Amino acid sequence: MTDPLPPLIFAATHGSQSREAAALRRDARRGHLETLHPGVFVESAAWHALDPRARHRLTVHAVMSRLAPGAIASHSSAAVLHGLPSATWPRGPVHVIDPRRTRTQVSERVVRHAGPVAPGDVVEIDGLLVTSEHRTAIDVARRASFADAVLCVDALLRREALRAGAFSPGPAAWPPNREQRRERVEAAADLTRGVLLERIEASRGTRGLVAARRVVEFATPWAENGGESLCRLALLTVGAPEPLMQVEFYDGQGLAGRCDFVLGDVALEFDGNVKYDDEAMRGGRAPSAVIRAEKMRERRVLRTGGVRAIGRCDSDDVALLAPLASTLRDLGVPLRPRHNARMWARRQK
Repeated sequence: MTDPLPPLIFAATHGSQSREAAALRRDARRGHLETLHPGVFVESAAWHALDPRARHRLTVHAVMSRLAPGAIASHSSAAVLHGLPSATWPRGPVHVIDPRRTRTQVSERVVRHAGPVAPGDVVEIDGLLVTSEHRTAIDVARRASFADAVLCVDALLRREALRAGAFSPGPAAWPPNREQRRERVEAAADLTRGVLLERIEASRGTRGLVAARRVVEFATPWAENGGESLCRLALLTVGAPEPLMQVEFYDGQGLAGRCDFVLGDVALEFDGNVKYDDEAMRGGRAPSAVIRAEKMRERRVLRTGGVRAIGRCDSDDVALLAPLASTLRDLGVPLRPRHNARMWARRQK
């Protein structure tokens, strides 16, 4: 469930030429209100309290309130309404599909895409018409950057695998059948991947289908969040071998730990800031306690003999690439020259 948004204020409530509407425009010039779309405002204090995703959600509501009925939120705007991740927020106008249009129209605040939308590809979110998750993923994969598109499709594959129960532990067994569980996840993701590829094949002649196919074939259900998706992309960029993700290690006491990335006989952990900064993620523990627990988990994983070393990286390392490459070299991971890097073709098992 999404958090509630602050109320929009409409100049049209009292008439666009009324004294009240003039007062709203005056308050916007003075900085008391933010103008989200001509004639649509929100209190500045409430606006600045929102994160980038919530700001875009509110802007979508503002823009669509002024469009003719039948417009459908789409592309990156639909992704944010579905809660799918992005690497580039906040950026860009609101995207909608208007089935009545024959040509796309671009303005500073809104992109009106032309074209039909099948009834099964339309859902309702927060009272707005929005393209479905599958249609949204294809639209984003066709038009967005490779990073944005991979984040979106990664998240969709994981959602569908979760909905199918593929990540559930299944019947208790010892030793645990890790390979069987991984196969269940991959099978569930392959079903979704197949649906997306079928839609791409059915849309021949549409721009961006080669890019979309590349994204769908590269995407994985194993990235637990957008940061891990970006880390996997960075590993590809620096020429690392394809990693296995979310690999579990067991000892005589049970699960010793799970590593984000395993490359041969070493592991790499991606540390998002939320792990240490977000109190809910820490479970009420102090950051120092979280760090101590991580070190104990690492020692236990290393004692299993499954990997000989564990390295760490964060979002800055991923963005800059050079620190990530240095960490991998320190771990003894061979890196291909970037100009010789190749897309990972195989699926994880």
